[in-house]
Amino acid sequence: MILRGKITKIFFLLLIGSLIIISFLYIFQNRHTLIAVFYQTVKLHDKAIEKFTKAVELNSNNAYAYYQLGLMYKDRGAFDRAENIYKKLLKTFPDHPDANYDLGFVYREKGLYGKAMTQYKKALEINPENVYALSDIGYIYKEIGRYEEALSEYNKVLEIDPSHPYALWDIAVVYERLGMIDKAEEQFKHYHEMTDCSFRRFWNCLD
Repeated sequence: MILRGKITKIFFLLLIGSLIIISFLYIFQNRHTLIAVFYQTVKLHDKAIEKFTKAVELNSNNAYAYYQLGLMYKDRGAFDRAENIYKKLLKTFPDHPDANYDLGFVYREKGLYGKAMTQYKKALEINPENVYALSDIGYIYKEIGRYEEALSEYNKVLEIDPSHPYALWDIAVVYERLGMIDKAEEQFKHYHEMTDCSFRRFWNCLD
């Protein structure tokens, strides 16, 4: 019994030691990413970008660091840099759903609608219920005057998310551009009913 107890204790100590070593190695290997996340949390974005950049330089398979780096450039409006980062990420991880959508968004903001549509469709192949991609496709159709197709995409969005604000609003805009003023006014009213933060629609206040 005493021998069995000693073996159990030794095994337990070895297990704890192994876990400590594994944790240390994980933290060491991902130190730049972890520090970047901290900087990101406290809004030190320049420092976060610096650390995420270091992380992907050391490990080109660090999808998380790549995506966050692209996201930060996108949010800053540095679309050329964001595009470059997303392309590198998608070269290694072609089915990354968020990067496919975000690259489409970057192309949309640069006015490259054809390329944007390609990326959005790729994102939808991965996740057919990606309302952001569906909504942006509707936006592009609206901007190029293909109004019936825009309405079709926006209705797909509302089938998934009936209170999606951009789809609700843009449907009214499309009706307005088509000269369907009564329907546009009715849709604008519906938009406010679905999105206004009020006691009657309490859940809107939680967004």
